[in-house]
Amino acid sequence: MKWRARLPWLRRALVAGFLLVAAFLLWRYARMVDWHEVVAAIAGYPASRLALAAAASLLAYSCYCSFDVLARAYTGHALRLRRVLAIAFVCYAFNLNLGAVVGGIGFRYRLYSHAGLRLSTISRVVAFTIASNWSGFLLLGGLSLAFAPVALPAQWPVAPWVLPVAGSVMLAALATWLGLCAFSPRRSWSPRGHRIELPSLAIALSQLVLACASWLAIATILYLLLLADVAFVTVAGILLLSVLANLVIRVPANLGVMEAVFVALLGAQLGTAQVLAAVLTWRALFHIGPLLLAAMLYLFLEAHAGRKPAARRNEAQRSDHD
Repeated sequence: MKWRARLPWLRRALVAGFLLVAAFLLWRYARMVDWHEVVAAIAGYPASRLALAAAASLLAYSCYCSFDVLARAYTGHALRLRRVLAIAFVCYAFNLNLGAVVGGIGFRYRLYSHAGLRLSTISRVVAFTIASNWSGFLLLGGLSLAFAPVALPAQWPVAPWVLPVAGSVMLAALATWLGLCAFSPRRSWSPRGHRIELPSLAIALSQLVLACASWLAIATILYLLLLADVAFVTVAGILLLSVLANLVIRVPANLGVMEAVFVALLGAQLGTAQVLAAVLTWRALFHIGPLLLAAMLYLFLEAHAGRKPAARRNEAQRSDHD
């Protein structure tokens, strides 16, 4: 049929449109960054401090990519480990810079489907990685808010009891999740044809450990770059608080929200210039650099997406028990 003959052209047009949209988002993001300040801030740091911060960034990405490796064991698909890691890295970098819907979800569906996974399996991978990341946030954020809440500025309209209560709710939600994984007699549901399967307690705890390590590594980058006598617990607490603030003010990459929270809470103590320098350098190391690498890797994966699709599909699905 004629429409089938046009499918390759339609697919190419959709890919081109997708890349144009991604390029536009990247261009808009780049315009919002003061690159002169970034360069000046990086130039002012000792090389040893930047190396440590870069190592912490690598650790954070490694932990996050491990979510997809765990999801591989959880779903039973047999996609090669190196391809899983490549897809996870691309999705994490795009997620941080373009938002979860585009990066964490959209790119995973595209790249995993090219690799031969079924949509049902991809949906389970996506849900698994999201749950992994937020399990660590619930634990660290809950502990921070419940037992060591940061002192908010007097002009912020937040009652003193709100943060401890929010932290307690977060810890209760995590405990409920782990309890279900450990003790629920029913392990799977299929609402509207979508399969939901509880992981084992061992996998859930592995998710939690990796997610905590990832969040702590991110906080370590900022701690190293602040170059001041600020407690690590305080830096981590402000980071987690900025993430909560961004859940209310939805901004891709937390752009602007994080800077505002850090300046409001540390600007009087360290000076606005120093705080902004640390956050901008953090963005360069943790957002911009990995984004450039992920863009090149994504183009490589796209270029090789059409090679041996049948063999790749068989490999990816031979252990898929959907």
